[in-house]
Order: sequence, then C-alpha cells, then structure tokens
Amino acid sequence: MKVLILGTGKTGTTVMVYKVSGGLPNCHAFSGGRPGKYVGDYENAVYKHTYEERKGKSFELFREHLDKEHYDRKIWMARDPRDAAVSRMLYRWHKGFRGRKKQYEAHLDLVLQKEKDPQSIPFIEICRYAGFNGWPQTREQVVEEEQKRYQQMTDFVKGLGSNWFLFTFEDMVANKFEALNNYLGFTVQADANVPSASGKTKVIRKKATGDWRHWFTGEDVKLFKPAYMPYMELIGYDCNDWTPDPNPVIEPEFSSVYMQNLPRKAAKNNVLRYLDPIIQKFVKRD
Repeated sequence: MKVLILGTGKTGTTVMVYKVSGGLPNCHAFSGGRPGKYVGDYENAVYKHTYEERKGKSFELFREHLDKEHYDRKIWMARDPRDAAVSRMLYRWHKGFRGRKKQYEAHLDLVLQKEKDPQSIPFIEICRYAGFNGWPQTREQVVEEEQKRYQQMTDFVKGLGSNWFLFTFEDMVANKFEALNNYLGFTVQADANVPSASGKTKVIRKKATGDWRHWFTGEDVKLFKPAYMPYMELIGYDCNDWTPDPNPVIEPEFSSVYMQNLPRKAAKNNVLRYLDPIIQKFVKRD
C-alpha cells in the first residue's frame, strides 16, 4: 500500500507518518523533500509532505504531482488555524538565528513579556517579529499573509476528491482513530511517536489543543477571524467559539524556554550532521 499524508507545518503530519506506517508490515516511512523524491517500489510506504509557499512547495506543485502519481490512500491533516498560528510563531527559530540575532532577541523579549502578563500584548504584535521577510512587519502584512495562506488552503481542500480523508490534529491528540482506520483498511499504531534519528534532535512542544485561548486577546479575534473562518467552516471547527481564556496562563516551558531551546538544538543537529558521515566512514572501516 502507498499512503500520502499532506498538510501544513505544525499540524501533526510528521508523527502521523509513524502512526500510519506502524500499522503496516515492512513499511517504509518518508518525510519531506520534493514530492516524488522518495517514491519507489516498496511493499508498503507512507509519504509525508507539507505545503510551504516560501520553500517552493505550493499547492500547484502538489496538484501536478498528484496528477502523475497514484496513492492508494490520501490523508489531509488539518489543525485549528489559531493553534497552528501560535505553534508556527514559537517554532520560527528551529533552524537557528544566524544573521538575525537582533530579530530573534526582539521576538523573544515580547514572548517573555507576554508570559508575565498574557493580556498586555496582543498575539499579532508578537507575530510582527516572527516573519521571514523583514521585521517588524505591519499588522496589515501579518493578517494579509494569513489571509492568503488560508484562502489557498481552503481552495485546495475544497478540490480534494472523495478518495481523500480529512483528519484533524485534534482527533489525533484525542486518540480518535476509528474513522481513519476504517478508511485505511488497517489499524494505525496510535502510540507511535517520531523516533530519535541519528543526526537530528526533535523538540516537542505541548501536543495539546486550545492553546490559542491563552495567546489571543479580543483584538486578535477581530483581526484574525475573517482570515480563518472559511477554512474552519470547511473542516468543521466550531466557528462560533472565539472566546479567549479570561485568566490566561502562558507556561515558559512551552513558550520562551521552548524558543530558546530551538537554536541550541539546531546547532547540535548541524554538528551531528557534519560528524555523521565521518563516523560512518570509520564504522565501515571497522
């Protein structure tokens, strides 16, 4: 069987590769790369890809790939856009901050302020410092990027055929796999996680839902609601529930500490990536 898992970053696509492949015998699991990069003649294989316009992985690219390549099962991974926005913002520096230290420090400083008094700074203000093309962005630029992102996503998902299965991050976290298992024709390995691979150290965050309530203020709701509503309605999220937590709590472990650990892990991964070929060379000699 040949399975495709497609979604955007921070929606649970990576861990789902291992949950799905864990339910198939002699299954190969592939994550990332250009669409089709790892396609081969395997007994069973699961391929995961993520949409990211900035990296050239557009929906048009995936449409072209799907026109040429057949998959027996296809899964679209969705996540509440509000939670996804918080997760993406905090994950901004997962490759380090080389050449952008001042931006990183300004971003971190706002997160630290938000931790101390969650209602003092709107979420959008922090997003202004988490961009890739200049900083700080204007609020209008932040909203425009989200509007474009989710409009393209909505159009793409609307065009998916009946042979696709829409699965949510929220159902994954709640271990609701019955409908997915019925679609796949086998039982996924629900307790599978991303393995600790040589040369790469993962930084896992909350694995929870509804975190946006602690980050969004009433001002954020007014700004982001128009951008997210069409996609939320399409996937089936509660479009009437936009109430931030009246007593928000932002835990440093899952915010500023997490942010500071990312560049350290990136540096460690770079060293391991450099050393791994050298180590393998000596292992082969032995």
